[in-house]
Amino acid sequence: MFNKTILLVRNEQTFLVNAIKNALLDAHFIVVEASYVLSDLSGKTKDTDLILLYTDAEFEEHRDAMVYFKDLCVDENMIMMVIGNKDAFNLVHQYIPKEDVAFEIERPLDMADLVQKALLVTDDEYEFQRRKSILIVDDDPTFLQMIREWLKDTYRVGMANSGTQAVAWLATNKADLVLLDYDMPVLDGPKVLEMLKSESFSSSTPVMFLTGKNDKESVTNVIALKPADYLLKTISKDKLLSTLDAFFKARK
Repeated sequence: MFNKTILLVRNEQTFLVNAIKNALLDAHFIVVEASYVLSDLSGKTKDTDLILLYTDAEFEEHRDAMVYFKDLCVDENMIMMVIGNKDAFNLVHQYIPKEDVAFEIERPLDMADLVQKALLVTDDEYEFQRRKSILIVDDDPTFLQMIREWLKDTYRVGMANSGTQAVAWLATNKADLVLLDYDMPVLDGPKVLEMLKSESFSSSTPVMFLTGKNDKESVTNVIALKPADYLLKTISKDKLLSTLDAFFKARK
């Protein structure tokens, strides 16, 4: 909680901006300041835990900065808070995914409330809960554990060793993606996918197949089921992580 870094972005150093900065410093944050000018922002976002946008009447002139912030949110999963009015909030949401704006704070400011919100969104547990959730479904416990080890530092990971267990898990947990073994006994991957599509809680959850077969017939059969993607089980850790990263960025 302590020594987290906040980038405070503002047009000018007004009395209120300085009051915000001092309140954050008193709460043991490291505060870095920048204007909305791209040359000033460049380099100041490194190792930042939260970007706090202070908006004013000149805010609409800095749409190029909004594009810059959008890229940070998509590429680096940056989290933001915005101080302003509804017009400012609407402008921000033209560029930045709503899921990446933790709080919209209207004036007049309650400084204690602002600090509490900053403490909340820079807490390690908050960061963990923001991670995408992936359910791995495979009847091979060794493969299950290996993929979990690969993913656990980047994603929240659930595991199921059968289609029935996967449906039960999804009934009480949210997944942003299912990695589903194509070849399983009793209920194979295609049957499990059919089950998932039939349930209201999982019908819209994207599914990627994991398969050990790469012959033409097997690939054609997999593609016909219209999964989000299919991955060979021989995939490397780096390739899997880069594939998942690209998938989630594209969905944003």
